[in-house]
Amino acid sequence: MKKSLPISVCILISLALVVFGLCFGTVRGYNADREQVTALLGGDNGLMDVLSFRGADGHNLCVVARRHLTASPEVDELSRIATILTDDTQPLSEKKLENDCLDAAVLAVKAELGGSESYLQSQRDQKYVAMLEGDLKNLSAADKGSLYNQAAQQFNEKLNAPVSGWIAGLLGVKPCELYQ
Repeated sequence: MKKSLPISVCILISLALVVFGLCFGTVRGYNADREQVTALLGGDNGLMDVLSFRGADGHNLCVVARRHLTASPEVDELSRIATILTDDTQPLSEKKLENDCLDAAVLAVKAELGGSESYLQSQRDQKYVAMLEGDLKNLSAADKGSLYNQAAQQFNEKLNAPVSGWIAGLLGVKPCELYQ
């Protein structure tokens, strides 16, 4: 004859399964939502790509400027900013600060180039610098940054939900870093 488990053991097993299912489902759902947000940051044509492209354009402008200028602190500053923007190891907050300074640095280098006789004689370099300026304007990270920040803030607010957010946080789901 078959022996049955006591009712208390059955209830404990049922509760354990419900708690496990609740925790597993909550964490899996929050991780899926977080992946969608991080895709806006690090995915193809995401915010990090835009910042990297802007940094690469800054480096290209430095190459042109160094052909016509010697020992320019403005070019050195633009190169420093561009290096940070293209460096994947830099934190998002640092990239935000440097991206905000990029346009001013580009204008400073362009103004200095305007005083260079060799630059004024080079139609090719003038057209290339104009193309780089247009590209930098088109790649403005403002749209990508606000889109990412909006998604990250919504996720972070969801993570602050009373029960499910508490469970997810307890089980290791981290809030998203804001682009600020």
